[in-house]
Amino acid sequence: MKVLVVHRQEAVLQSIRHQLRQWHVVAYSNGLEGLIAAKTAIFDLILCGQDLPVVTGIEVVRSIRNLSLNRHTPVILLSEGHETEAHERIYKLLNANLMTVEEISEMSELELE
Repeated sequence: MKVLVVHRQEAVLQSIRHQLRQWHVVAYSNGLEGLIAAKTAIFDLILCGQDLPVVTGIEVVRSIRNLSLNRHTPVILLSEGHETEAHERIYKLLNANLMTVEEISEMSELELE
């Protein structure tokens, strides 16, 4: 499984790399680099932080959904767990799931065939 991870904090990127070590993880720390990667390569899953430098997480997902090889790829937006109803509505409109970093860590225990 090939996973694109975009998050501003290097510690979070390293944690996700470690937790998903059985998968091929490509990681970037700013939205522009992540968006370029999503437009030039196909991924099976995209994990994206909301507060990214250069291009925000919402802009990354919007661009992926509109003009990308990955328009049908599942996207999970990483959150702090304090989103408003307006934020949750935006995520639903973008067809993106919302998960905390702790929930992502649980993914490492899943056995996928």
